[in-house]
Amino acid sequence: MQEKDWLIRWQKNQIGFHDAEVNSHLKKYISASDLKPGDTIFLPLCGKSADITWLAEQDFQVIGVELSAIAIESYFSEQGLSFDRVESGRFITRSSRNIHLLEGSFFDLRHQDLGDCSLVYDRASLIAFDEPTRTRYAQWMRSIIGNDTDILLVTLDYNQSEMNGPPFAVSTHEIMRHFESAFQIDIIRQTEIVDESPRWRSKGLSSLVESVYQLGEK
Repeated sequence: MQEKDWLIRWQKNQIGFHDAEVNSHLKKYISASDLKPGDTIFLPLCGKSADITWLAEQDFQVIGVELSAIAIESYFSEQGLSFDRVESGRFITRSSRNIHLLEGSFFDLRHQDLGDCSLVYDRASLIAFDEPTRTRYAQWMRSIIGNDTDILLVTLDYNQSEMNGPPFAVSTHEIMRHFESAFQIDIIRQTEIVDESPRWRSKGLSSLVESVYQLGEK
């Protein structure tokens, strides 16, 4: 999956990865980070996620980055929000109150784009990349967030020979390899979910484990 492939998916409305509901793990486990109203939360590859609105309603500043203008404009349209549009060299930023969505590549982000970010919420970003790109993603993420920024990370793991990603299989061992040098890693939850949706069995999966990790300061 290259960046152009994701743009094509949005153009063709092939967005099975989009979840119209607020993620239950976000609502349940965000308290694991010591956040206060006004703190900034960053959503990589945010799409038009309902999580954006929920976080904004909790009085957080929300920054999202997303390649697709279709996704971002659909978000504001579906939420009934007007926005201001500012174009810079690397991003087109659309903002409405405490929501700021940047149209462009995650790999063009710099530390100053996120300010004093308190939490990264990654529900479906790491698993959107193949293994070489995941290594680059993890390295880039560590370079653009502060040392005291937590990460709430949701991943999937399965036998990669049974299905081609995305979503790609990411094991706990790989999470440790990418992040343990910089973070204390806690496994909050691991659940077998292969039977929660018929599509997983139809794709040939015998098992699908969803994991939730809290990555915090060592």
